[in-house]
This record gives sequence, C-alpha cells and structure tokens, in this order.
Amino acid sequence: MIDLSNWIHTTVGGVHVFASFVGLATGAWVIAGKKGTRLHKCMGYTFAGALLLVNGSAMFIYGFNQGSPSVFHLLVPVSLFFLAFGLYPMLFGNKSISLNRHIIGMTAAVYGLYAAGATEFFVREMAQGLGPEQLILFSFMISVPFAVAITVSIIYFQKKFVRKPR
Repeated sequence: MIDLSNWIHTTVGGVHVFASFVGLATGAWVIAGKKGTRLHKCMGYTFAGALLLVNGSAMFIYGFNQGSPSVFHLLVPVSLFFLAFGLYPMLFGNKSISLNRHIIGMTAAVYGLYAAGATEFFVREMAQGLGPEQLILFSFMISVPFAVAITVSIIYFQKKFVRKPR
C-alpha cells in the first residue's frame, strides 16, 4: 500500500503530486484520444499547465536528497524544452508544417512525465536498502522502456497523422 506521507511533506509537495496526477491523466487522454478536436486541445492545455506546475514545484523540493539537487532537477529543462517544442508550433506556427514537431514534443513531454512518475515511485516505494550500482541498474530498467515507448509512439503518430508533401 502506498503511504502518502512518503510522497507529500510540504504544501509544495502536495501541489507537485496533485499536478502530477492531473498531468498523468490528461497526458494519457491526449495520447489515446482523438486528435485535433476541441477536447484534445483542452486536455492538451490542461496537460501543459499541469506539467508547468510539476516542473515549477520540483525546483522547490529538495527534502529526499539531503537538501541537494537531484537528477529530477536536472531534467526540468529537458521537460520544459519538449513541452515548448510541442506547443510552440501549434500556437504560433503553420499547423500543417508544424505537426511533426508537435508530435515529437508532446509525445516526449507526456512519456517523460510517466517516466518521472515511475522513477519517483521506484525511489520512494521500492529503493530502500539498495546500493548505488543497483539504483543505476534499476534506473536503466525504468528508462529504457520509456525511451522505446517514446520512439515507437512518435513513429506511429508521424505515420498516422503527418502527410508527406506531394
């Protein structure tokens, strides 16, 4: 059973966890739901807002790493890059030309949040007592499937939605 006291220690931590769950739910809908609809856009904007909150609040959470920055802090710019890479073309670019970038950016942002959640679950619920070598091994065991899922998903959505010029 998951003990929320392992996850939430401060108000910022509560905001972080809540925004994470909103992002996980809306991200799943954006990936699995029908594309290009008003609901897709609404869920996408909700996902983007949640991801901004997750990344912003992460910068104030240091308690689980003896008060020092962790790999999660180093990945905030990566997450924000993919979010911007996916949103910018749809907000400001030629949508037909920019669809490829939107697919890459948003797919990586959604799966990146899932990878962070899986890693966070592992660190908080399963990693007690493991040595550094074991932690690195388990980190790869979590990261590699997500990297494969991101790649496969991007290729799938590109084949399905991006039209080749004639």
